[in-house]
Amino acid sequence: MIALVLMLCAFAVGTSEFIVVGVLPEVSADLGVSLPSAGLLVTAYAVSVAVGGPVLTVLTGRLPRRPLLIGVMALAFVAAAVCALAPDYTVLMAARMLAALAQGLFFAVASQIAVAAVAPEKRTAAIAKIVNGVALSTVLGIPVGTLIGQNYGWRASFALVAVLTLIGLAGVALGAPKVAHEPDPGVRASLFAFGRKTVLLGLATTVLSFTGMITAFTYVAPALVEVSGFSPSWVTGVLLVYGLGTVVGSTIAGRVRTDAIMRVLPVTLGLLMLVLLATGFLLETRLTAVVALFGLGATAFVSGPLLHTFLMGQAGSAAGLVASVNISAFNVAAALGPMIGGAVIAGGFGVRWTAAAGALPTLLGVGVALVIGRLVRRGGAPVEERAEPAPVRA
Repeated sequence: MIALVLMLCAFAVGTSEFIVVGVLPEVSADLGVSLPSAGLLVTAYAVSVAVGGPVLTVLTGRLPRRPLLIGVMALAFVAAAVCALAPDYTVLMAARMLAALAQGLFFAVASQIAVAAVAPEKRTAAIAKIVNGVALSTVLGIPVGTLIGQNYGWRASFALVAVLTLIGLAGVALGAPKVAHEPDPGVRASLFAFGRKTVLLGLATTVLSFTGMITAFTYVAPALVEVSGFSPSWVTGVLLVYGLGTVVGSTIAGRVRTDAIMRVLPVTLGLLMLVLLATGFLLETRLTAVVALFGLGATAFVSGPLLHTFLMGQAGSAAGLVASVNISAFNVAAALGPMIGGAVIAGGFGVRWTAAAGALPTLLGVGVALVIGRLVRRGGAPVEERAEPAPVRA
């Protein structure tokens, strides 16, 4: 039950992040700001998640998990409501940054609750549910929110986010259990987790592998139109196939034992790299383009939950902080991917080959994952499988 509640919450906060992308022209016109200024609403959000999430995770480390998650979802609801009612650009920007702080802290706390509420062998499955909520927000929440915004105004899009976060808040208040979490080690001790080679290399793997995936996904809509020949009205429907792939991928990830993650991860990242390499050719026909999108979603969202679970297991009592920093690493990838794809297009290669360009950082991610696997085999069992100090009730 709690896994489904957390997936709904992840769906809500994931929709909150990118909902503004689809209604930027409407925001720009209504608030009287330029389109680039409106675009800063996306940039400021990403920066706030990347920086604010880890800071808040450290500052709230001693608080009980369940009440903290309730507070986070309440903050997300207030931020979405203020966005919907914002009288001007400044208030909207402030509310967006508030929502970003809620998101950054949400993933740290939700990850801790998810793994604490289940048996060790089900931790990957629990993390996969949260990741799947984010995936569904990109292919369902954002398109629906954009459609609502285009027909009823951009404020209606944020009203949708407010409703989703309110439902998530109710679910957490009614269904989140009290869970045990380790004593807060303090800031200095938490930072020691980042001295572990496996943690640092795992974060690097997140950046590299998801930079490759986002390089492809950022430009998939124009590629479907310009290369595959889909009409713009069909693009949203085709993207649902990508969403189906993410569901399949995260479901497969949930079946991987925690002690087998670093044997499986290089394989899944290698498959992601092959999908990226092949996408330029698969875009040639509509049928193979659909196959490519499914493969992209499935391989990326097998790898994501595996990485996140592994990192939390390696971090010990700093699991929440490492989970938050891993989300920051994903946001770094979200910034790098469009830049790489844009450079490919500017170089005259066209949108067809943006995915192939993304295969290079993913290949580097495969190499780093192989190094991590060797370190884990030399060092013995992951942190989460060793004897741990008695947890504190939250």
